Amino acid sequence: MSTGTRPGGAASPTGRDGTDTGADLETGTGNGTDPGAGTGTGNDTDTDTGTADMLRFLAAVRGAHRARRRRSAAFAAYLLLLFGGVWGVPVLLAGARLARSGAGHDPADRPLLQFLPLWSAALMALCTLLVVRSAAWRGPVVVDGATVSWLLPQPVARGPLLLPHLASSAAVGGLLGTLGGGALGHLVAAASGTPWPQATAAGAWAGLGTALTGTALGAVSVRHERRPLRGRRTWSAVCHGTVAVLGLLSVVALTSGLPGWAATAAAWLLPWGWAAQPLAAAAAGTAPLWWAAMALWAAAVGACVLWAVRAVPEISAESLRLRATVADRVSASLFTLDLRRTRSVIHSVHRRGPVRPAPLPAPRVPWLVMPWRDALALARAPGRLGWGCAWSALSTAALVQGAERPGSATVASAVAVWALYLAAAQFAEPARLESDDVRRGALLPYTAGALALWHALVPTVLLAATTTLGMLVCAIVGRWTPGLVPVAAAVPAAVGAALVGAYRGPVPFHLLLGAQTPMGDTAPVQTAVWYLRGLLALLAVAVPVVGDALAAGGAGPSGAGWLLVCGAGGLFWAHRTARRLQAG
Repeated sequence: MSTGTRPGGAASPTGRDGTDTGADLETGTGNGTDPGAGTGTGNDTDTDTGTADMLRFLAAVRGAHRARRRRSAAFAAYLLLLFGGVWGVPVLLAGARLARSGAGHDPADRPLLQFLPLWSAALMALCTLLVVRSAAWRGPVVVDGATVSWLLPQPVARGPLLLPHLASSAAVGGLLGTLGGGALGHLVAAASGTPWPQATAAGAWAGLGTALTGTALGAVSVRHERRPLRGRRTWSAVCHGTVAVLGLLSVVALTSGLPGWAATAAAWLLPWGWAAQPLAAAAAGTAPLWWAAMALWAAAVGACVLWAVRAVPEISAESLRLRATVADRVSASLFTLDLRRTRSVIHSVHRRGPVRPAPLPAPRVPWLVMPWRDALALARAPGRLGWGCAWSALSTAALVQGAERPGSATVASAVAVWALYLAAAQFAEPARLESDDVRRGALLPYTAGALALWHALVPTVLLAATTTLGMLVCAIVGRWTPGLVPVAAAVPAAVGAALVGAYRGPVPFHLLLGAQTPMGDTAPVQTAVWYLRGLLALLAVAVPVVGDALAAGGAGPSGAGWLLVCGAGGLFWAHRTARRLQAG
């Protein structure tokens, strides 16, 4: 076998025909050995020496670049402290005053503290899952294009090159987790009437461990993303199901109550329950062995971090190259405030299996083709259906709670209408896909406006069905209230608002310019209103009616008629928005 020379001067093996197998080394395919596999054919001492020389060379040539990054990081930290002090601290103080004013008087505080290990463990498990899912496109090990193209194919050790990126991600995540956990601990201390330093420190400890665990498991998931698709889907379903069950049990415990052993089981059977025990001990004094749980949690976090440290050098070059490309594309789309493209880029990272056969038979009637396409798209994405049903259930639950607490009718109605909009947005995902890729509907015999109205049929049926089912469940369990009726009338308005959001397109350039005022530039406010105009319009027309119905114990025909008229107006708005998007 002959040897070829790399641009950096290192020799690389070549095949019998003289072709360089460096491409095989980069992708982990062919006859070469994947650098991510942790094995090589060269001398380990020479590799270590070459790695040390390479790191010294990079330290010399990238000194100015690292200095700029340090200044950028310092500026970001300054902005975080500034906005946290201006906006975060007053919100925390207001929340603490609100919680302290009802502590010891409202019976709802007792379930909040009694089941603290359960709902806080569910919250931390959800945060961990979100961090792991975000690793599918943002790392936590993301290198630049030059490193992917020039350094990874060289015979250098992966660990010294990639582990600093893991440490940086862990540091940023740990800081955010500490701040978030400390804020949660502060609010829990205010609700329980206990001294805040202990509870804040316990919450910060739990948040730090959650962030580090999520970052470490994200790195491990990236390392094993080339495993068979069926196995990864099974693990994903198990993780999502576990978090969903914990969330459901937490909601039931806080609203209707559960046996006392449920909190004890969550405190000792779940790793996140170990993290919650110091907070429970500080806020409620219900965890006498919190020090043992704290030690178990520290050991679990340390094991996850050690696992990640060993897994990161084995990440394939293909995975690193993909994330470097996606990171650049996401940064470009965020810079132009094109959130739709950002979402599409992130979803393109997920590896998909072969297209499964249609679970629904094709219709023989032409006018059923569009509803069949939408139903088929949702059937092939069961997560959308699940989230839509969950948001619809949350809307009904918020109305029930608002009816039982008349003083919170306005807040409960706003939460209910917002959740109804989110459910409609999940069911209207086929319309969003159609607006992102106009080729999907190019051969259909419909105009853009008519196509938008066809896309309203399936979401309306699904949202009406889930809302009706929620009302039936409330009637069966004895939680019925006449204030639930207006939500059923608001279904067309919610679907219309969701379709307006689906067909909004890119941000108009004139909104990005804004105007200078004594309060600052209006561009951020204009852009936010443009993005949320469907939701804001729905809240403006539906919350007063739903809130009055909750406060009065029912709604008359005028309220339901007003919501139906607003629903027709919302569908007409979606029709106009779709036509304008196609014309632009």
